[in-house]
Amino acid sequence: MTLPVFQLPPSAADAARIQLAYANDGATSCEARMALEQQYAALLTPTDEFNRRLVSYQANKQARLHNWLKYKEGFSAQLVDILLSKFGVQAGQKILEPFAGSATTLLVAKELGIDAVGIEILPVCHLAWEAKSQYRQYDIPELQRVRHWLKVTTPGLNEVAFPHVTITHSAFTPDQEAKLMWYRDQFDRMAVSRLTKLLLRLILMSVLEEISFTRKDGQYLRWDARSEKVQTRNAQRTAKGRAPVKVFDKGRIVDVRDALSGALDEVIRDLEVMQQNGLPASQQELIKGTVLEVLPQLADQQFDVVITSPPYCNRYDYTRTYALELAFLGVDDQGIKDLRQSLLSCTVENRSKLHELGSYYTALGRSADFDRVKQALDQNAALQEVFAALHTRGLRGELNNQGVIRMVEGYFTELAFVIFELQRACRSQAHVAIVNDNVRYGGEIIPVDLLMTDLAASFGFRPEIIYVLPQRKGNSSQQMGKYGREANRKSITVWARN
Repeated sequence: MTLPVFQLPPSAADAARIQLAYANDGATSCEARMALEQQYAALLTPTDEFNRRLVSYQANKQARLHNWLKYKEGFSAQLVDILLSKFGVQAGQKILEPFAGSATTLLVAKELGIDAVGIEILPVCHLAWEAKSQYRQYDIPELQRVRHWLKVTTPGLNEVAFPHVTITHSAFTPDQEAKLMWYRDQFDRMAVSRLTKLLLRLILMSVLEEISFTRKDGQYLRWDARSEKVQTRNAQRTAKGRAPVKVFDKGRIVDVRDALSGALDEVIRDLEVMQQNGLPASQQELIKGTVLEVLPQLADQQFDVVITSPPYCNRYDYTRTYALELAFLGVDDQGIKDLRQSLLSCTVENRSKLHELGSYYTALGRSADFDRVKQALDQNAALQEVFAALHTRGLRGELNNQGVIRMVEGYFTELAFVIFELQRACRSQAHVAIVNDNVRYGGEIIPVDLLMTDLAASFGFRPEIIYVLPQRKGNSSQQMGKYGREANRKSITVWARN
């Protein structure tokens, strides 16, 4: 299916909407961003075909195989199915997922018999792919015996502590932690196949949040008021005459054995269904590493479609939200810091990678490509306007963290290199679909979807459509109170390679 290419001029209504959206206190210029909105206004297409449930983990909660790990930053298998159908992708073609996450795209490709390559840096996601991708090879009777053992065996208490990092200490009650580590030891010693041990490791990792005092909440872990961490912090605040932190009650914290039994029951039910279905021959590969280093080494013109969702420019820190899982896999404090810096810049702690990228492209003998991307960034008026506006807001004390400036600059710099490499790695007429959120800092609207699209056009992509999802996400109460209630646009951008 070929998607329409929109070339209609913006309407008067579009112009009025843009003017209203970008109205601010006059401290910064919005002219280049408004011009960008007008340039691509005809591509912005409100749709009910896609919604926030499809472009998040929500739709995967009830999806076989995909719900074995609650990877909240991922999109749904249903979204991948819809896009592959819309683009007419069939067996014999090849998909690229440069931010593979928990491997939703690769797993859908496997079920459909379509070749696919993914790139992912988080060890949590590596384990998810290794365990889920082999679903046809698991010995169900062996798993049923493990399930019976779980239900009739009273867990012991292991004296070996959970391999905590600094931010995970006191995540469990002492009893829960001792039982968790006992099960880990028992599974390692159990006389079962290598594949069953792999699956049990994933299941152990998948219940960590459920059995802990923590809950994932975007930029950080939220801690239940019953945890030692919160109680100690509040005691210190009270001693200094300060109010205690806001109380958070997670509700019921599930017992380790109950959590493991429930997760294994669900896996077995899924396998009993999935192993009855035929599986078309195809190949999928997950490459471990940062997209900024892996993507430049992939061969030219080999992919027919790209479906992805990069980390958003929203300060969410994957290394904090998945700290329990990373610690479980043996990543220590220094490893977490290194991992945070290697991710696409989306936190205020990220440092510029531009020098390292320059050295890397030079080592690959591709200095001219590095210069081309850098020139495209420097010449993009809307992007430079965003950078200048944030610097102004920072000087005026209107950013709650000065690291936002460096984060936004790093985010678009690195994303530009990704987009450039996607163009090189895609075949002619290949489609690229990217899910992303617009953001706002210090009152400055950052139209991520249009900035990506404009960079893509400068590298040889043909912008086709930008699906605008309903129920658009609003700003923080502080932003809305000071700058108005303009919501942030959530979009699926679609480009084709010329």
